[in-house]
Amino acid sequence: MITTTIPFAKLRGSDANVRKSSTYAAAGIAALAASIEGHGLLQPLIVAPSRGRKALFDVHAGGRRLAALALLVEAGKLGKDHPVEVRLCEDEDAAARELSLAENLLHEPMTAAEECTAYRDIIAEGASAEDVARRFGVTVRHVHGRMRLADLAEPIFAALAEGRITLDVAKAYGATSDRVAQLSAWERCSDSWAADNPQAIRRAIAETGLSGRDPLALLVGESEYQAAGGRIERDLFAAEGEGTWIDADIARDLAMKKLTFEAEVARLATKLAWVKPVVATRVPYDDTRDLQGYFPDHAEPSPDAQERMAEIQRRFDAIGEGLEQTEDEDAAQTLYDEQERLSAEYDALCKTEAIIPDEDREHVGTFLIIGADGTPELVDRYYTATKPARSDSAPADTGEEDGDSASDAIDPDEEQAGLLDALPRGLEEQLAKDRRDILALHIAHDPALALDLAIFSLARDRAGHFGYSDTGCSIRITDRFEPAGLKDIPPSGAREQLEQVRVGLPNDWALIEDSFASFLAFRALDEDTRASWLAYAVSQSLQASLASGERNKPFQSGLGALLGIDVAQHWRPGAESFFDRLKKSQILGVLGEIDPAMPGRYALAKKGELASAATKLCSGEAIIEPVIRERALRWVPEQLAFSPTVSEDDTIVGDGEGSSADIAGEEAKPAGEDEQEDDEAEDVVADFARAA
Repeated sequence: MITTTIPFAKLRGSDANVRKSSTYAAAGIAALAASIEGHGLLQPLIVAPSRGRKALFDVHAGGRRLAALALLVEAGKLGKDHPVEVRLCEDEDAAARELSLAENLLHEPMTAAEECTAYRDIIAEGASAEDVARRFGVTVRHVHGRMRLADLAEPIFAALAEGRITLDVAKAYGATSDRVAQLSAWERCSDSWAADNPQAIRRAIAETGLSGRDPLALLVGESEYQAAGGRIERDLFAAEGEGTWIDADIARDLAMKKLTFEAEVARLATKLAWVKPVVATRVPYDDTRDLQGYFPDHAEPSPDAQERMAEIQRRFDAIGEGLEQTEDEDAAQTLYDEQERLSAEYDALCKTEAIIPDEDREHVGTFLIIGADGTPELVDRYYTATKPARSDSAPADTGEEDGDSASDAIDPDEEQAGLLDALPRGLEEQLAKDRRDILALHIAHDPALALDLAIFSLARDRAGHFGYSDTGCSIRITDRFEPAGLKDIPPSGAREQLEQVRVGLPNDWALIEDSFASFLAFRALDEDTRASWLAYAVSQSLQASLASGERNKPFQSGLGALLGIDVAQHWRPGAESFFDRLKKSQILGVLGEIDPAMPGRYALAKKGELASAATKLCSGEAIIEPVIRERALRWVPEQLAFSPTVSEDDTIVGDGEGSSADIAGEEAKPAGEDEQEDDEAEDVVADFARAA
């Protein structure tokens, strides 16, 4: 082949070219034309004399460049006789087709990282984004986007250049220009399930900063935050008070100082033993895990308050009738607004002063959180580290308020109208695993119960029971037949806490290859550590289960009820892990259980918007009436609840056909001896550890 020039008018596309002009993207041809106009033809076309017309030449490789040249000629930017550099080859169809195929297959497009670097270098030499866009036939916005990617934190850009992350993932990290925020999100996501999930990465980016309208930001105040060195990133259209607070740590430190002061003021005013500040809009489970709920009596509302409450109730009835009769949307909205105002007033009248005896105040406390409007808010629940005494006639304490047990999260007698009867298989499996992890977490923290369960499970087979075991507890920790569940979702809170339990236990003894030496090393551990290993090991024998359906295991439901597990404290329905997997009608059904008025409000919403709204509602992030918010925070699917499987007068877990006294051949103990049994259980654990 020889290199020469041929006038454009004598060139035509070849039928032997494996790529046809009809497949060329118009935008790509326009961009290529702009490049040729700015830089000239960088690579010659491969041509051969046309068999039919010797004056013409067929282009066998370079069809897109020929189309771009034609576009420039049509626009009058090049003449028809413009000389085009070509490489001339023999007229052989097979050779021409092979050349065309080789060029198209072996051509490797520039990677996104290379494009970013090229744009950055050109602009560094003095060109503007507009110049680059014009020369390469792309939009200015495209250039700005690539420049944002070129400025990614080094580990992230290196991953893009090496192909370890996709362009979409890189764009997710580029959602903020703050490299500190990028690196923080990278450290959390790069080695987790979210590594290839752009949406999860964007959420992680958002969590590293604060919205200017976040309750924490409203508490601190913009001026005080900036005076402490805090930075705010605003876009061009942000109004006053809007934007992202980049230095969230500074904001949290300032918020903690304010809340600490307000908590001390509240403690002195209420005369409680303690008031703990929490930089959040709700109290995390970890802060209440080692505490008992304290439920004081409340003073009766004053006569004036009771009269006003009766008036509000009568008005509620009238509003309900008005909503049924009116067809005017404005009139209905007015009634809804009035209903919300009256509901807030009614709740305020119900919140009378708590009656706490002086002898209890010395060990009773509560928490101070951030209200939705940014003001410090005293939680209206009380806690104590002292286990409350119980009379012999009282039923066993489950750690829950009357009428507010874990089993009451969903009323089993309340018909759900098929709401969650037909769950997708993957979601049902995931819920079973989540429920199992919640129960396992509690067993891992209760060595006494774990010991009882271990001995029971081992001894039962040798005590004459040869039937099928329906406990769901494979004490030898063989294959638990783990269901697949859902993929690419964040781990549940219970799963993360179980992992923390495991990581917190020393395992040097288990790494010793010689079994007997490993056993001796295990025996050298202190009693508490051995008991903790027992509890964790037993917790890992549990199979995934639900409260109903094919995965129903009444024994585990009984264990959860015995432990007083409140599922809502460990599991909240998320968009990715729950609502995205439901039908729109099912999501509306959930909203209807929380607030009957909500399905009407969201009936026209898209499923994605509906799932996001339901997630915020059930996580306590939505700004709604206190009563509805409390109902939303306690909602869980009935399949997850740990409902008691027996009556108060019976202790058997299962069908209720017999009692534990019948099985053991001894009299049942009164409820008043529960505390003595707890002490005895702790002694058994110590004896077991010494015997081990």
